[in-house]
Amino acid sequence: MNTQTGFKLIKGEPALLAGETLVIADTHIGYEGEIRLKGIKLPSLTRSILTRILNLAEKTSATRLLILGDLKHTVYGPRGLEWMEIPEFMRRIATRFEWVGVVPGNHDGDLYTVLPEEVELMDSDGVLLNGILFTHGHKRIDNVLDKKGWSNVRKIVVGHFHPAVELLDDLGYRYVIPVWIRGLLKNSVEIFFMPAFNKNIGKLIVNNPERMSDELKGFLKTGSINLKEAEAYSLDLVLIGRIGEIET
Repeated sequence: MNTQTGFKLIKGEPALLAGETLVIADTHIGYEGEIRLKGIKLPSLTRSILTRILNLAEKTSATRLLILGDLKHTVYGPRGLEWMEIPEFMRRIATRFEWVGVVPGNHDGDLYTVLPEEVELMDSDGVLLNGILFTHGHKRIDNVLDKKGWSNVRKIVVGHFHPAVELLDDLGYRYVIPVWIRGLLKNSVEIFFMPAFNKNIGKLIVNNPERMSDELKGFLKTGSINLKEAEAYSLDLVLIGRIGEIET
């Protein structure tokens, strides 16, 4: 996939490299502890997520890390696994990178209470890096662009939605796979939706109108994005097709 965007999607991982900055979104540390309260037992992925990030740092030679929202899972203040795991998780990351920043997402209430001082908590509207707006995606995109200045933004990258497509094979089996989505905002600004970094977290089906969330519908409306014309790419960066062509 040749994006020619000033950043490079990393094959096989829901991550990208912008210059020397590795960008990921939606780690949702603490998710496994939260669903245990509902009787669903999954092992914590925090150690695995840390290993993947450190391996990506070696693979890409990135010196900076930007986490694009929803570092933790509970919407309000940290609790449970988040208190136990996030401080050490972020300290380990901070020792590997020269700079670590977090754009707070809608799940990052009171995140500052568990962040080591080496980690920078960014503007919740996002950050501009060489004309690319990195924003979590839970805020109205038109309002964010009004603040940042439309003329300053060449490309947009958002997390938050955990995009995936549902595929149906010849035997009637359905498969859900995480994807990158590439579309156009107001027919002029290229926008990318990042897959979630936490493999356990729920995924939002984008090629089934009946299963699309009201939140995504609202986001698409405020940005005037024609989702049917947007392209879906697998984590291996293979073009699956336009959303309108693979609707189920």
